[in-house]
Amino acid sequence: MRRAARERVETAALLAPSVVLLAVFVLLPLCIVAAYSFALRDPYGAVLPGFTFDNYAELFQGVYLLVFVNSFKLAAATTVLCLLIGYPVAYYIAFKAGRAAPALLLLLLIPFWINFLIRISAWVVLLGRGGLVNGALQASGLTDAPLGLLNTLGATLVGMVYAFLPLTVFPIYAALQPIDRRLLEAGADLGAGPAETFWRVTLPLSLPGVLAAALFVFVPSMGVFAIPVLLGGGKDIILGNLIVQLFLEFRNIPLGAAVSMLLLALSGLGILAYMRALRRVEAMR
Repeated sequence: MRRAARERVETAALLAPSVVLLAVFVLLPLCIVAAYSFALRDPYGAVLPGFTFDNYAELFQGVYLLVFVNSFKLAAATTVLCLLIGYPVAYYIAFKAGRAAPALLLLLLIPFWINFLIRISAWVVLLGRGGLVNGALQASGLTDAPLGLLNTLGATLVGMVYAFLPLTVFPIYAALQPIDRRLLEAGADLGAGPAETFWRVTLPLSLPGVLAAALFVFVPSMGVFAIPVLLGGGKDIILGNLIVQLFLEFRNIPLGAAVSMLLLALSGLGILAYMRALRRVEAMR
């Protein structure tokens, strides 16, 4: 009993710094934002003590509801594109790259060593009228004049896919790598072609990685701020832009806090949906 008590004390001592840091830098700020979301506001932007649901009720009106719809569409499009591009990349690294697989994974990691804003700003240069993309299009004869590629939805999607593609490749690769190659050989021995083997063996076994990749892309895409501003020109207001504008420009801190809490709730729902889908996938095996 003394040994068990000593082990509990040692475990608590080891966990205490992490718990304190989590409470001070995550839970406490979250509680403050939650309290602000129910507060009142005077005509000059000052936060007044009180309790009201008006801030949340206002979010379900026309303009704010449209922002949520736009954010969902952008996040969904980004997730689909990342999966369509990332799965073949992960499949190639897992099954075809051989000894080059570690080098290819390292190349995917290298962009994370560079500041996020610098990486996105590089796309401003690439997609500009005098950038590399327009220069290549004109040199190939496809266009006669520079195209307005920046400040468009297409530019925003390019930046989103570029930013979140590694978050798609790694979980799918982690799900593909442990697959027993003998299962694929058994499928071929039983007369299944490569396509049928993929649909009936490889894809079902890799679904946990696909679900994780979708979660890793969709949730941050809902609240991203820098990419739509730098590449999309801020034309399409999404949740990240809305939160910044409410806090800094409109000085409506209670409403901005309500948007933040609703975004957190949507992220939580996404995680719950992922866990439920994962359980169903595991049950089908």
